[in-house]
Amino acid sequence: MADFILLSTADWDHPLWTNKQHVACCLSDLGHRVLYVDSLGVRAPRGDRSDFGRILRRLRRGFRLPRQVRPGLWVVSPLVMPGQTRGITGRLNRMSLDFSLFVADLVLDLRRPLLWTFNPQARAHLRLSRFHAVVYLCVDRIQAQPGMPVQVLQAAEKDLCTVANALFTTSPRLHAELGPLNAGSHVFGNVADADHFGRALNKDEDRPSDWPHCDGPVLIFIGAIDAYKLDLNMLESLMERTPQWTYLFIGPVGEADPSTDVSDWGRFPNVHLLGPRPYSALPAYLAHADVALLPLQLNDYTRRMYPMKFFEYLAAGCPVVATAIPALEDQSDVAILCSPEQSTFEAAIGQALAGEGPTLQQRLDRARQHTYFTRTTAMLNRLAHHGLMPDEPLAPQSPPYHQVRKQWSRPQLSARLRTTGLRLLDSLGHPSMAEGILRHWLERDPTNITLLSELARRRLSVGDNSGACRLIERIWQEDGVADILHQLLFRRSSRPGSRLDQLELFDVLASSTSLPLHYAGYCRVVRTYRAIDSKDVAALRRGVIGLEEIIAALEGDPDTYRCLKPNRENRAKLLISAQLTLLRALMALKDSSGLDRASIELLASACRYDPFAIDRTTATRMTRNIMRSLTIAAVMAWHAEDASRFDAVVTEMERLRQACHAKRFDLIASKTHEDHRAFSDAVVAMLQECRWSSADPGTRPAQERLVDPVLLVYFPNLRRDRAEKALKFLQSLNTP
Repeated sequence: MADFILLSTADWDHPLWTNKQHVACCLSDLGHRVLYVDSLGVRAPRGDRSDFGRILRRLRRGFRLPRQVRPGLWVVSPLVMPGQTRGITGRLNRMSLDFSLFVADLVLDLRRPLLWTFNPQARAHLRLSRFHAVVYLCVDRIQAQPGMPVQVLQAAEKDLCTVANALFTTSPRLHAELGPLNAGSHVFGNVADADHFGRALNKDEDRPSDWPHCDGPVLIFIGAIDAYKLDLNMLESLMERTPQWTYLFIGPVGEADPSTDVSDWGRFPNVHLLGPRPYSALPAYLAHADVALLPLQLNDYTRRMYPMKFFEYLAAGCPVVATAIPALEDQSDVAILCSPEQSTFEAAIGQALAGEGPTLQQRLDRARQHTYFTRTTAMLNRLAHHGLMPDEPLAPQSPPYHQVRKQWSRPQLSARLRTTGLRLLDSLGHPSMAEGILRHWLERDPTNITLLSELARRRLSVGDNSGACRLIERIWQEDGVADILHQLLFRRSSRPGSRLDQLELFDVLASSTSLPLHYAGYCRVVRTYRAIDSKDVAALRRGVIGLEEIIAALEGDPDTYRCLKPNRENRAKLLISAQLTLLRALMALKDSSGLDRASIELLASACRYDPFAIDRTTATRMTRNIMRSLTIAAVMAWHAEDASRFDAVVTEMERLRQACHAKRFDLIASKTHEDHRAFSDAVVAMLQECRWSSADPGTRPAQERLVDPVLLVYFPNLRRDRAEKALKFLQSLNTP
């Protein structure tokens, strides 16, 4: 099970529980460990009594260790100045939060935690790279609340949506606005704790002691009474016209909107403002109410909200009369929706009291479909499909939240000091003695990653590839990360020996059954390129077989094309790398029939690939490889004299070229060392000019027209001085 750090915008003990507390509870109920971070504040303090009380509570709790509030769930209350993310105050806030999380990490031993944030300013408070994945759950348009720094929040939210691994929204309007910014965006709607509010169905539930004395129907509203959400003018007119109905309001007044003024309601004997009540007591009030109300305005905030209390009312079995906001449009079969006008609300309430609306069973059935358990489970499943959940079980020494815990731990510090001494022995000409001492240390400390890595390097330096592979497998199984293998794969300078030595090394690593797919796959990619460089035909044939196995496994995984893991761990990127390497190997083997078959399969794969459905950095960085692969596919279509297939390949390349220029990739494109956009423009333009009509085969271009595109397969830039290399390949296609 995973560790989550949940960055909230509400304190844990707030009397009105919302998505923040419920999601935390549900995650812990599902077996995960959750560290709930109390609100950091998204606006500056107002200086009123309410904010002053919050500040005092935070000062009391800020020096506490994480407190456990239920199994698997802890709460921490960092000492921060609310609403400050810039300047010295912002820097001090980040230091204070970082210290609080460091202490929590020491106490709870958080491993590969995911960040689940409700705060749009998460990136201003935390270094997101420390987390295994970042999930932003946007439940409302927080910047539309009174007193909020609108422009600051809008910019922060847009930025967070572009860098978070996944984005979940609760309303269609929010999804329409924010969804295009994130490849892992999904709309889930709002939900409720159906079991808790289902207690209201027990008619033996005692009537609360503060229940008003009345004879007629009781209409209830539970929630914050704020002028920016509720239509107070409409409500006042309604209460004045219907003295036969009793109105019961449960919740704080003006908590988010200080301008809220309901003092005039005191003139109505049928209106009762009870103030906040404990969450545990709410079902008892709903059990004795006749109709539950959602009298909302229609404004910038409510058009993007999806009120949780709607499903709480349904779960309690209450008939619901609500303003027809966009998010509730598809719920008109279980509630009476109307415009926020006194006459329409009065008529709708009368209809509900007469029992003319949806049946009790309809309401309960809908509530059971919208629970925190079902929604949170669906969200976690979506994260798993995207590859964002940590592998289970976690490795014993999987990375902690704070890397300083690993880097400066006593075992690792001791190991680094000892390996420094071993290198001194090496310099004195005693490597065998140094390795003997190292092995002795490992007998006493067999899981020390630093010592295992040192021994693996020594085995590599003497060509003991099998021994090094076994050590690397132990490192992976123990640590969940294999830095030494990562360096071998992606840093050529770290590879020992000649090309033949490296070919033998990666032959051994590629055959490992213990390493994860992304390591084993890239081992096969690298070993195949070493075989190409060495002109080893037998090794090339083995490489082709291995790559075909990797490609088949990735193509058979429906999650490959929606993988949101970054760069080297991304399955889509590994697939494209394996496909290009396979094509290059077949080119080196001069296997025209195999190359033609692989090109056709590549085209089918490219049609399934959507750069907007995977991590945006990865999508940008793999542009050259997929363009190179499709260039080879175009050449094979030309060789087969198949104008239709050639057109299909170039059409796919044009689709991907246009996607590469999408605004979503602007920031990444400007930071990469290679100009992927210019490369795409160049190769697509070249191939566009080579198109011919199937009705006129004579217009098929000469092979010389394909030299430049093929050169871009071999080299990062157009190397016309190496045109002979491309010509030899093109000529080999005609060799039996």
